[in-house]
Amino acid sequence: MKVSATLLSLCATLACASWVPTAPALSRDLEPRWQKRINRRQENSTGEWPYGPFRTKGRDVVNSRDEVVTWAGVNWPMSGETMVPEGLEWKSVEDILDDAVSVGFNYIRMGYAIQMIDEVYDRGGEDVPLEVAMIMALGYENGTKVTNEIISKNPSWTRETTRFEIWSDIAKIAATKGVYIHPDVHVGKAQWCCSHTDGNAWFDDLNFKVSNWLRGLSYVATWAKDHPNVVSMSLRNELRESWNRTDLYYNWQTLVGNMSAGSDAIHNANPDLLISWSGMQYDQDLSALTTKKNILTAPCYKCTAIRDARRRDPVFFDLDSYPWADKIVWELHLYPMSEDVDTGNCEVIEAALYRNGFNALGIDAPAGCSDLVGECEPAQRVTPVIFSEFGNAQDATLYNSTVQNCIRGFTEKHGVSWMMWSLAGSYRIRSGVQGLVDTWGLTNADWTGWKDPDTIENYWKPWVKAMNLTSA
Repeated sequence: MKVSATLLSLCATLACASWVPTAPALSRDLEPRWQKRINRRQENSTGEWPYGPFRTKGRDVVNSRDEVVTWAGVNWPMSGETMVPEGLEWKSVEDILDDAVSVGFNYIRMGYAIQMIDEVYDRGGEDVPLEVAMIMALGYENGTKVTNEIISKNPSWTRETTRFEIWSDIAKIAATKGVYIHPDVHVGKAQWCCSHTDGNAWFDDLNFKVSNWLRGLSYVATWAKDHPNVVSMSLRNELRESWNRTDLYYNWQTLVGNMSAGSDAIHNANPDLLISWSGMQYDQDLSALTTKKNILTAPCYKCTAIRDARRRDPVFFDLDSYPWADKIVWELHLYPMSEDVDTGNCEVIEAALYRNGFNALGIDAPAGCSDLVGECEPAQRVTPVIFSEFGNAQDATLYNSTVQNCIRGFTEKHGVSWMMWSLAGSYRIRSGVQGLVDTWGLTNADWTGWKDPDTIENYWKPWVKAMNLTSA
């Protein structure tokens, strides 16, 4: 098959355009098709599920009926180079969501790249079609092959169906199944995450232009108005020190300034949304914010010192002073390969979790807190905290994984919502490898079944059941 002149033009446009443009906001006539269709205020207070808008109330998330909402879910990656959710060439959206629901999951965290929005601006308001997305990431031969496979499994789409139209269809189908969709800014430039050297680490890193990030947050928050089951979205995934730029200030002050601006961007675009706020060092540490320490002097791993901080007036982050105070949900991550958190046993893990942010739930400090991790202060404000990412190989090692089972026990004991990493048993392209198989994904490589049916039945389903989830 010969590539069309239109497709060649589109490919040339994408190949030449910078993925971090500096463009003004889209005028009304340039808004993409989905944006022209929506009401300017999310109308989900209709007496029907999901009973939005949601807000925070003490340690809980509650719906418009003042009912506590609990989530247990899974990450479905879409932040790779194609910027289309993984697995759609193997299985339809309907079937993938049915698989997730069969485990009991009621929440899907979907990591996206700010590049996806930048490319809409590059193209004068037109989103990227499916076939163009595949060819640009995979090359012509494999890109057209995968496009045909995606359309075969999802026949309502065509080569011209755009990325945001695909995401909209996923959100709409998820709503029919009682599943929440949570957009998560995973990266700036579309690629595998995360490292200190990938350019996506910290504000104004090589691939993390703050102005584009804020624009992207506003864009996705506006898109969410068309989807009542999108009740929340994140600010940024796994912030960390950049090893590419040494002139960036990696500290609490920079975090608070930028994340506050991000919260403004989301809230101004869509005030109904909950906003998940991540911490320092791969989203392991929120301690200075939950304990309301002076953000000029509060310690954190590898933080940039503010030399004259002791001579300045102290600065404290007061969440209650912001218009989005009842929309913020803290989020934390933990993996066995943590650089600085001791993950040797449950006693020290629980102590670190409390110190690093779960104290905001208003729970008692664990018994080993002061002896094992040092200072363990109570939170100064009770606020919801979720576990939005953790993971392990999907095999029998789950049963003996210290970190995994400590997290499980902690979430069950304290009623903490969580999202495991991840659904994807394979990736179209990851770190330059096409068709990469991931043993940490729940599905097998061709998404036709579970990688390990035993742990689905005897580990994940019992864990989800123990959470007493909010039903649709």
